[in-house]
Amino acid sequence: MNSKGTWTWIGLAAVLAAVIFGLEKWDTPPVILPVPLLSNFKAEDVTSVQVTLADQSAMRAERTNGVWQLTSPIMYPAQVASIEGLLEVLAHLTPATIIPPSEVRQRRNADEEFGFVNPPATLTLQTHNGLRLLKIGARTAPGDQVYVQVVGVEGVYVMDVDIWRALPRKLDDWRDTAFINLNGLAFDQITVSNASSVLELLRDPARALWQLSRPVPARANNPRLHESLQKLHALRVTRFVTDDPKADAEGFGLQTPELELTLTKSTNVVARLQFGKSPTNDSTQVFARRAGLPTIVTVPRNLLDPWRGTFNQFRELHLVALPTNVAQIEIRGPESFALQRNAGNGWRIVGQDLPVDAGLVDDLIAALNRLEIVQFKDSITEPDLPTYGLTNPVRQIVVSGAGSNTNGATNVVLAAFAFGGTNAGNIFVRRADENPVYAVALAEFQNLPAAAWQLRARPIWHFAVGDVTRIIVQQGDRRRELLHAGTNTWVLAAGSAGVLDGARMAAIEETAHRFGELAATAWVGRGDENRARLGFVPNGLALTFELKTGAKYQIEFGGMSPENYPYAAVKLDGQTWFLEASLALYQLVLYSLALPANVP
Repeated sequence: MNSKGTWTWIGLAAVLAAVIFGLEKWDTPPVILPVPLLSNFKAEDVTSVQVTLADQSAMRAERTNGVWQLTSPIMYPAQVASIEGLLEVLAHLTPATIIPPSEVRQRRNADEEFGFVNPPATLTLQTHNGLRLLKIGARTAPGDQVYVQVVGVEGVYVMDVDIWRALPRKLDDWRDTAFINLNGLAFDQITVSNASSVLELLRDPARALWQLSRPVPARANNPRLHESLQKLHALRVTRFVTDDPKADAEGFGLQTPELELTLTKSTNVVARLQFGKSPTNDSTQVFARRAGLPTIVTVPRNLLDPWRGTFNQFRELHLVALPTNVAQIEIRGPESFALQRNAGNGWRIVGQDLPVDAGLVDDLIAALNRLEIVQFKDSITEPDLPTYGLTNPVRQIVVSGAGSNTNGATNVVLAAFAFGGTNAGNIFVRRADENPVYAVALAEFQNLPAAAWQLRARPIWHFAVGDVTRIIVQQGDRRRELLHAGTNTWVLAAGSAGVLDGARMAAIEETAHRFGELAATAWVGRGDENRARLGFVPNGLALTFELKTGAKYQIEFGGMSPENYPYAAVKLDGQTWFLEASLALYQLVLYSLALPANVP
């Protein structure tokens, strides 16, 4: 062998190896990133989408002003989530493999082979930039991938079969299951036709409140109505029964619906909803349809129950709803008086120097707001008023609010009503601004204050237990005196019988402390003429607290109230005032201070 030739071949091999090494190290081709199935595609640009499955009619949805609507094979509100979910899937699809155009052209029957002649599914997408057409063809041999063709783009894409999961299998997959979407639906009138009545509600735009206008004008029960509208909005289709416009409406109870709701804006009908009878095998559902749509569906019956009520059930059940800006309350009756709110947000009684309990006034306003109507008497005329005792009312209440009216008055009337005769535990009442006569519970009326003194401030007096020097306990001719000798230390005065131990002295100390903060639970009368009525007798229990200053505070106890509170009497401003006292305090008095029967 020629050694020179051998070394030449060895050198060439080395050079070739170096070149190959250099190419592999420095000239590695870049990684090719996945290519999107649809280039420059944005879901928000799509204005219509159509899916055609083999052996089925095309399902088409169109978007107008941001709202999706099914337009083929029928007109029906579309399910936004499903349609936009499909578009989002398409926007992010990337093929697993791309069969290049050159290879496709080499196949003589490529369309038949890839399943594009009669494809299992075809997608037609209309966008602002033009039309996109996709054919989803046959599956690959393993079955976990599918051939896809974008019409107008050469080559065939091999995609995972997950693309099928985003496609609707039937029309119902794209239907909106909400029976009616009230969000953004403008209407100011509701007509309700049910088995018991036909009524009409109008919305007052100034106050954003609903009023009944038919069969008679009346205030509407707005909380009930809002709840009813919420339930209507929440109504969901449980089954799409038929889309046949010639379906037997009588068989579904829709020829003359058991319940019909008509929503109107001015004079234009926005929606008419009809509800019929229940399927024979499910009483919890009812057949329903929307006028203008051929589809009959079933929906849950219970969400419609509020709309099946009588006219009175749609009415406001409270006599009055007072706002927070009440400035004056005038009560006219046997003891007429007027309350006025002052600059410090407290209250005063006009023409009387009597401290007013703001909490009791708040209770009065709350009690008026709680008055619930239990009977309605409509179409009242002047000759009817004596029947209800309203010719000469037993009491009238006028509530005014801060503000000014067109006449320049500083207060405007918020509500005015008169109470008349009674019947079967109720009392008749009529608002000045409404025709009907109502009835409210007599017991609720009797809890309203009828005189100014009932609103007197409830705190009675204040002293510190350390300032108490003596407690005098008097029951008829029997008397005992307790002297304060220090904290929790009490002794019996000369001539006072009994035994005091540590526990009893601690109880006396606590009793004296509580009486230093005495307050009425409620005022029940003033003037000695009330003594017998409230159970005060000559040998009743009376207490006197003497202070270091020489001041004396006296209280006596009478009978018990129907609610089992003790009646008590105190002297205020030179007059006897009667109150309901704390039951716990009274029980403490009986334990620590009351004289046993054997004490002389």
